[in-house]
Amino acid sequence: MTTLAEGSGSSKEKALRGLFVAGLVDVCLTTTAFLLSNSSVLLADFLKTSIELIAITLSWVAIRRINRGGGKTYEYGLGKLENISSLFVALVMLLSFLIITANAVRNIITPGHIEGIGLWVSIGAQIVYSGINGALYLKNRRLSRESPSPLMDSQTRLFMTRFVGNVFILISLGLSIAFAGQRWASYIDPAASLVIALSILSATLGIFSSSVYDLLDRTLEEERQIMILAELARHFNDYEELHGIRSRRSGAEVYVEIFLEFDPEKRISEVQQAVDRLRKSIEEKIQGSRVTIAMTTEEVA
Repeated sequence: MTTLAEGSGSSKEKALRGLFVAGLVDVCLTTTAFLLSNSSVLLADFLKTSIELIAITLSWVAIRRINRGGGKTYEYGLGKLENISSLFVALVMLLSFLIITANAVRNIITPGHIEGIGLWVSIGAQIVYSGINGALYLKNRRLSRESPSPLMDSQTRLFMTRFVGNVFILISLGLSIAFAGQRWASYIDPAASLVIALSILSATLGIFSSSVYDLLDRTLEEERQIMILAELARHFNDYEELHGIRSRRSGAEVYVEIFLEFDPEKRISEVQQAVDRLRKSIEEKIQGSRVTIAMTTEEVA
């Protein structure tokens, strides 16, 4: 039987495989459009899309490794591989931002009107991919809500950025063509590139801050600590005394240790049933949690 965790991992891998194929086709189209035009936006689009494909590939490789398990090689911290992959995504997006910005500044200093059949190739591609990236963004946002992780969060941000980029490129190309006779129109192309670059920078900072934060082992948030106490209160008839709770977050995983004292007159089977009920209820309330319940008669520091 497939567990929930296995199912969510499989969904992530399937989604990333689809994104890789879509990204590969997108790279081919943007390369063709760039080579057949002199547009700074299309050069930026080509570079951005190529780097994003590298980011998707890294994410896909990471999630495949996670789904297949680490064996003895990754006894600890397997979940942190997602955080590290997210940092790679952020780094390549930062590189994309720098390249696009440098190219836009160069074209503002030496402006020129855009031309070439590549413009029309790109307009067609932007229309198609604005629909594709919009749909992929919504799909990844749903998967991220069902199974939160830094990797899926980074992919959701990435495809939101790509959708916004498609719309901006389409508008900028349309305006540049429509006002080709005006001198000021030569600045539309590089200006649109800067808007795209700023949106990428914003997404990069968000990914970087969340991934670095999740790489650090830390105590559980107060809201989730209250959830644990609420579940213990709801099952107070199943045990005699509460001797301590330890909890921490490591990456996307939450680890909870609960130390309980049970009625010595109870059968082992009854105690085990009570333990299973409490563990299941907490893990259902706190997504991504791993709950361990120990039997003890002493207070735990």
